[in-house]
Amino acid sequence: MPGLAVGSTKRSPRSRESPGHTSDKHTHQGGDMRPHHRLLPALALASLACASHAADYPAHSVQIIVPQSPGSVADIMARVMSKSLGKQLGQTVVVINRPGASGIIGAQAVATAQPDGYTLLIGSVSTHGLLSVTEKRLSYDPLKDFEPISQINDSPLALVVNPASGITTLQQLVDKARAEPKRLVYASAGNGSGSRFAIELLRLAGKIDMLHVPYRAPMEAVMAVVAGEATLASPSVPSVPALIKSGQLRALAVTGTQRASMLPDVPTTAEAGYPSVVFTSWTGLFAPAGTPRAIVVKLNKAVEAALQDPQVIESITSSGATPVRNSPEDFSRFVADEMAKWRKAGTEAGIQPTGA
Repeated sequence: MPGLAVGSTKRSPRSRESPGHTSDKHTHQGGDMRPHHRLLPALALASLACASHAADYPAHSVQIIVPQSPGSVADIMARVMSKSLGKQLGQTVVVINRPGASGIIGAQAVATAQPDGYTLLIGSVSTHGLLSVTEKRLSYDPLKDFEPISQINDSPLALVVNPASGITTLQQLVDKARAEPKRLVYASAGNGSGSRFAIELLRLAGKIDMLHVPYRAPMEAVMAVVAGEATLASPSVPSVPALIKSGQLRALAVTGTQRASMLPDVPTTAEAGYPSVVFTSWTGLFAPAGTPRAIVVKLNKAVEAALQDPQVIESITSSGATPVRNSPEDFSRFVADEMAKWRKAGTEAGIQPTGA
């Protein structure tokens, strides 16, 4: 242990006592334990300091970093939760969008932030699952660089086409892709986005080969389909009803286990004949690794209370999502399982990671 002269043959003046003295006996048999005793008060003080810090937390506003653009599922969830979280914590909760690189930029910003509970992340299936499949060297470790606080929601995606394509069912899309291999284009919000992986699942199940074109944001991928630049996209359910109503998009299926309340006439992928194509875009709240346990617990309780707020529940469900809350331990296990699941899926799909 640093600071302890273990094995030294020189005695301090205080040690020159009779050979039978208790302290000399302890020194000879097992080493002088007094330095360890001096550590205990220091550790106790450190523990009290952490507890005091947590009791005072938060002393000022808290910021939630959203690593996607406005209108994304993560952005919607952050804004739905921020007001109620602020009420629970007694401080303003500010939502800041830091999009870019499929979520890497925002996630890295939180991973390297001070672990004091004032900078949090709305992480997702992308930041804590899919990017570990598509990136050779991710600039943060999804498991080691964060303290999971709680999941917030599960959201299905919608498989959409341009009505001008003449495709009216999911099976028609698959048949067309089989007849024209490597001719149809699907648009996504980035290499490590859920919108890509939902279609990768369809590609595997349908044994089809389509060209992938990644865009910088979810709505850019959607508008590529509207403009006829791509055949297929898989955005979040809340982003498409208005475009469907205006005749600019047609939804072929939703990727959840049940129909979406916002699109009640659209079948699930299972109903459309592809039960293995199930994908939900979850989000959750994370703090930087090293954030005091008491602060993590306090934030978890705030999320739990917010997710029982009728207005929050209504906002989440009306967006086509399902509220989900859990303990930090359960959420941590969930994230680890997601990482393993999507790495396996990426291998089966033959996805090659990119980057230096």
